[in-house]
Amino acid sequence: MSAAIRRGLLTFAAPALVVTLITAVVTWPQALHLSTHVMSHDDPLFSMWRLAWVAHALVTDPRHLFDANIFYPATNTLAYSDAMMLEGLIGAPLFWIGVSPIVIYNLLLVGAIVASGLAMFLLARDLTGDDKAAIVSAAIFTAAPYRIEHFMHLELQWAMWVPLAFWAMHRAMDSRPWQYGVLAGVFLWLQIMSSVYYGVFLAMTMAAFVLVLLATHPREAARALPAIAIGVALALVLAVPYALPYLETAHTLGDRETAEVAAYSATLASYVASPPQSLLWGWTADRFGSAELKLFPGAITIVLVIASAFYRPRRLTLVYASLALVTILLSLGLNGPVYAWLFDHVSALRGFRSPSRFGIMVACALAVLAGFGARTLRERLVSANSRAEAAFTGGLLMLIAIDNATTGLWLGPPPYQPAGAYNVYKTIRGLGPGPIVELPLPRLDRLPGREATYQFWSITHWQPIVNGYSGHYPREFVQTVDRMQNFPDERSLAQLRAIGVRYIVVHRAFYRDDDYREVINRVAARPELQAGGRYVDPVGDCLLFILNK
Repeated sequence: MSAAIRRGLLTFAAPALVVTLITAVVTWPQALHLSTHVMSHDDPLFSMWRLAWVAHALVTDPRHLFDANIFYPATNTLAYSDAMMLEGLIGAPLFWIGVSPIVIYNLLLVGAIVASGLAMFLLARDLTGDDKAAIVSAAIFTAAPYRIEHFMHLELQWAMWVPLAFWAMHRAMDSRPWQYGVLAGVFLWLQIMSSVYYGVFLAMTMAAFVLVLLATHPREAARALPAIAIGVALALVLAVPYALPYLETAHTLGDRETAEVAAYSATLASYVASPPQSLLWGWTADRFGSAELKLFPGAITIVLVIASAFYRPRRLTLVYASLALVTILLSLGLNGPVYAWLFDHVSALRGFRSPSRFGIMVACALAVLAGFGARTLRERLVSANSRAEAAFTGGLLMLIAIDNATTGLWLGPPPYQPAGAYNVYKTIRGLGPGPIVELPLPRLDRLPGREATYQFWSITHWQPIVNGYSGHYPREFVQTVDRMQNFPDERSLAQLRAIGVRYIVVHRAFYRDDDYREVINRVAARPELQAGGRYVDPVGDCLLFILNK
């Protein structure tokens, strides 16, 4: 190992330790349950299914990667939500060697938070030339309350490419503009592959960033602009194959309802609302926030951002203060003039439900400013003594951890067992392939019901299932749910035959006792429903029926 590599590893050793510890604190007790627990929410089940589907499709039929096994008979269903392609590619080898999907999911989740902190350290260190200030920036970005608000969303923790893109653009202004301009584009592409939301929002933020740089650093920015433009063009070209399924989905499903986008647009009050799990600030959750609209950056972050006003060189502070302001305005979505105008004029934005997710861009800008503020306070309050400076930085890190600590995230074990334990699906495989509908289905006004659970269980068999949980519901699924309300009446059975369903699995644990008995009695009276036996499922037992044509 060369001396340069050793120095680089040593430089990142302390920040890696800090951000790992900070991650453990703010996500407690996740570190104790990496192999058994996930956030108590449907989205981790959805994410594990997405990761597993990519691994499965890559070795079975990669040409139909986006034709996932949900919402049968709809196609292109992986594009109904973020496919998390980069996460899927990274996780695939672990699935192939038999690692538990819970372990894979948690490694990708926690690892992304740590990697985001290290990426911020690189950016802040390059801007300040100060490791101690950079560690503070890394801690702020790692511990951002926004992360806890979205802890159930794996793809929304993959934000490491945001500070790396800014780092590359700064480097493009300072030296070797072509090399770093292209690298900025590569980071943008990787962000698109990790999270489509963040990829599009990063592209918009980079455009604003370039305008700010042209205003504050005109000569350097103008020199780097052609290289950055080529890098961005490269990212867009690389993203075209990935974008095509989403464009097809947008054409099929149409735009988001304006009222839905408005509901997930932030307000200024959102920036004083913290997630309910916050130890110090959880009381603000219901008072000022709602779902995805809890964007409080933390009290210590605010103090350090204010202190950054005294940082020199002032132009850098102006750059990131401007970036913070722009991204806050964009996070307001339809409640603010900037995004509302873009929403009316840029059709691509009409597929995005939650403009408030610009909050991660706000968190990035504030983390940089916090590093500036930390260095300013340290230089003004602490004499040039290495021990005193280390103690000051250590004290700041402790305050950041306390400020962003939680009372404990709401975790639970997902309903999962190895594939061999689900003998109902082993039986189905033995009977021959065929589409499955899992019951009970919810009413249309009570979606998603148990759909995420059924979808998660499908990783043990990969048969096509009528059920599904994603960002959209296709027309076929809505029609089936509507016609299945009185199963097994003529209307419901006609619908199942029309879409080609062969197997019906009835899960007892998800019914009330009276409803279950009624359904089973009615099924027994239907000769076209052949009994396939009683089996175990991860939450109790189930009955299998085969629909005769």
